[in-house]
Amino acid sequence: MEVYLKANIEKRMLKRELQSRQALYVAEGGIEWAKAHLQENPGLRQGELALDTGQAIIVIQSSSGGYQVISEGHSGLAVRKIEETLQLDGERWNITAYKELHR
Repeated sequence: MEVYLKANIEKRMLKRELQSRQALYVAEGGIEWAKAHLQENPGLRQGELALDTGQAIIVIQSSSGGYQVISEGHSGLAVRKIEETLQLDGERWNITAYKELHR
């Protein structure tokens, strides 16, 4: 019984870790989605991205000649949120700040 309980706990921990990583990757995908769409529509202020592994909710604000993009990735019960400050230099995005936001 003890072996079964330990195996079950380990399985749940691995599942949580996987969902947490997937949520981070989905959040990063939301940033990339924002970069692509901002080149076409500089007035864009929000969006959503749905992937097989989860979804991202994206909020965009103008920030000193660039953009502050916050992307919240969800996968299963896991939520990861990142913020990037971006500046467009010609056709290339420069990341001037990056951080993960914690609740």
